Amino acid sequence: MAQLALAAFCLVAFAATSSALTPMEFGMDTACNAHKAACWYEYLKQFPKTDAKAGGLCLITCDFQKESAKKYDGDRGKNAFISGVSGQPMESLPSEYASNCNADLKSASADSSTDESDALNDGKQKYPFRAFAYCLMKTLRSRNGAKAIEAVKSERTHYTQDWRQTLLDRDNEFRARHGANPLVRIAELETPAQEWAEKNAAMCSSDHSQREQRYLSGNQTGESLSAGGGPDVPADAAYLASDGWYEEINHPYPFPAGIKGGRGDPTFPHVGHFTQTVWKETQYVGYGYAYNPNCPAYKFYIAARYYPAGNMPGDFQKNVLPPQ
Repeated sequence: MAQLALAAFCLVAFAATSSALTPMEFGMDTACNAHKAACWYEYLKQFPKTDAKAGGLCLITCDFQKESAKKYDGDRGKNAFISGVSGQPMESLPSEYASNCNADLKSASADSSTDESDALNDGKQKYPFRAFAYCLMKTLRSRNGAKAIEAVKSERTHYTQDWRQTLLDRDNEFRARHGANPLVRIAELETPAQEWAEKNAAMCSSDHSQREQRYLSGNQTGESLSAGGGPDVPADAAYLASDGWYEEINHPYPFPAGIKGGRGDPTFPHVGHFTQTVWKETQYVGYGYAYNPNCPAYKFYIAARYYPAGNMPGDFQKNVLPPQ
């Protein structure tokens, strides 16, 4: 089997103000980048306590308000942004963010008494809402420590990595918690996973493939799917998928006895993505991602294929171990 090479991190250059962006637009963009970074860490990055549903909503709220505000010029646009972001976007974060930062949001201040320019990689420029953006990073740091800022820098503002590697790393974090060896990506699974993700995106559908379509070396492969709305950001979609699959542990899963699985098991439909993620005997994986902005609801589609397949009836107790 052909193991795929690991993707290297890519350097992200800061978005310098240019003729294409007014200072106000740059400030709105940077403020929303800070807001999304806080959403990402609070709900998706922290391990193992995640909330994919809250994270998915939180990630899209600021950009929605920003795009609405950019329809207006001058103070009208600024005030629309302030009013919009002080509502659902700030309410979607833990309450400390609004308590600490709403005053800076309402002032649209460019003050930099709290310097978080490195966290946001903003080139130390002066722009509206800088104090608000810095306050969000300061609050993230105070709530979660320096590790939160380092995570933001390494995965969002200074560097990015291939979304497949993000998904693989996250799945393997969860597997390690349950005593399972890390998965390895292989082309024999990645190609059909990508094809199925593209098919679902083209059809705006979240349908599973037929079992007879999922074989490798004469044996059946497993499959997990994820779909969601929002912009075309594969790395965020990777966290939403992996975290969402794993959160099925909270159904709750009946450790240590496990479940029987198969048709007729009332628990299996609620935990099958989680159990496949941590299935001890699974060794290989392939991921596919596709995006269709024309779909009415879900716009990104992820497919994962696993070999050997998990979720085999009667084998759950020995393959789905309690968290360590």
